[in-house]
Amino acid sequence: MNKKLIASAMGLVMAGGMGLANADVKLYGKVTLSLDAVDSDAAGFQDDINMKSNTSAFGIKGSEDLGNGLSAFFKLEYQLDPTERNSNGSLTDRDQYIGLKMDSFGKLLFGTASTAYKAPGKQIDPFYRTNIQSRDIGLQSNLHSGAGEQGQGRGTNMVRYDTPSMGGLGLTATYQFDNNKNGNAALCDPVTGTDPANTACDDDDPYSIGVHYKGGGLYAAASYIDTQQSGDAAAAQLLLKYTMGDLEVHGIYELDKGLITAQRSNGLATSTGGRDGSAGDDGADVWSVGASYTIGNNLIGADFGQGDKSNGKDGVAGTADDVQEYTVWRLGAWHHFSKRTGVFAGYANTDYDVKGEDDIFTLGMRHSF
Repeated sequence: MNKKLIASAMGLVMAGGMGLANADVKLYGKVTLSLDAVDSDAAGFQDDINMKSNTSAFGIKGSEDLGNGLSAFFKLEYQLDPTERNSNGSLTDRDQYIGLKMDSFGKLLFGTASTAYKAPGKQIDPFYRTNIQSRDIGLQSNLHSGAGEQGQGRGTNMVRYDTPSMGGLGLTATYQFDNNKNGNAALCDPVTGTDPANTACDDDDPYSIGVHYKGGGLYAAASYIDTQQSGDAAAAQLLLKYTMGDLEVHGIYELDKGLITAQRSNGLATSTGGRDGSAGDDGADVWSVGASYTIGNNLIGADFGQGDKSNGKDGVAGTADDVQEYTVWRLGAWHHFSKRTGVFAGYANTDYDVKGEDDIFTLGMRHSF
């Protein structure tokens, strides 16, 4: 299956390259690699220095003018890992959608895209798509990452609508449809909500809604997401960013109603991307504040945040609550050689109330095309 995906992606790249003469089609991408030294107190974790790809990706996107202010658009994006070469999983799909746009109406798309909850998160993260990005170290929740039909940051089988900007104010709404509703719901795993042999577990139809404003140096956003699962399975957030010349300050507060608990992983260094809570838990709120300062082609930034402990259990009988409280701080810097090429360095520390600490030092480079 991975060979078919690679062949499909290469075909799209060739089509994009031949279409570069047409202004409506664009081939684009980013390559970001870093050397990361990771030190964790997690049991059984082996400290090491490794090379990592930080969401390196490429894609093609385009549009067609249909007249009377209406246009069609599409995007097909793939993530790749240059450190893994030809191994399985080195190429995966990302945003994949088609839609219609009208200046007076807004934008309507169908496919795989960011939820209204995830979309504003990158606006307050100067180290987005690096190994110390906010969503990886706990400055933002796991609802800003991943892909699927259970509240992940990139929603599949989605219809998304974005209003046009009205004096800097805009609205985003999403709704997801399941691939298949057949199966025995009694077999659904109470923790993960999934069963590879049981597609009925996906019958939740998540939705999200968000509002955002940009003007006069201020960026503000609020959003809500709900998976419509039985029990509590929702979250809400408020984000603020204010820019004063070269200084920028930002913050986020995420209020959990079960969904952050369900999506939170066991820890940064040992995470497998799974869940360690159930939708019946809640209280795993997340907040962080930070600032960055630009000096010529350089940016320095610092952040501090905390994740609260869940009020419930982890959904497994006889085990203790492993959704731990933690504090996290980050310090990093960018140097931009140009608008497309830059280098970064940073350090992040996440201190869990039980598991101990995770430390990451990263040094990397990015080129966009």
